[in-house]
Amino acid sequence: MSASEQKDILGELFRGDQYVTDIPGLEELDSLIHACLPSAAPKPKPRKNILPLKAKAGASRKKTTHYLREDVFDGLTQAKLILKRLLPDGSKGRASKSNLVNYAVNTLLREIEEKGVDSAVIKTILEKKLK
Repeated sequence: MSASEQKDILGELFRGDQYVTDIPGLEELDSLIHACLPSAAPKPKPRKNILPLKAKAGASRKKTTHYLREDVFDGLTQAKLILKRLLPDGSKGRASKSNLVNYAVNTLLREIEEKGVDSAVIKTILEKKLK
């Protein structure tokens, strides 16, 4: 076949010409395409539980800066002081601001893991977004 006699098969397919059924191998190509496509109902991916975060033995710490509202910062300081008064002598060191933030984040993550979109935190965030 010369260049002038060659058919533009893709052009015909995209234009939706009614005579594309005359193309040899089109049915095989179509079946190959459909065999390679994912099925209509993809398999659900297994849910990977990553929460709450677990402390690893010998895990390093990272220094970070986060900006808190003044009332939140004061509340964190107050919580630290109250816990130091409530805890027995050997446990007072566990009431550091860093540990309190770690406990709070783990509690938050656990709630999100267990309740998902029904979590009080997510509901509060969505309410604030809508306002």
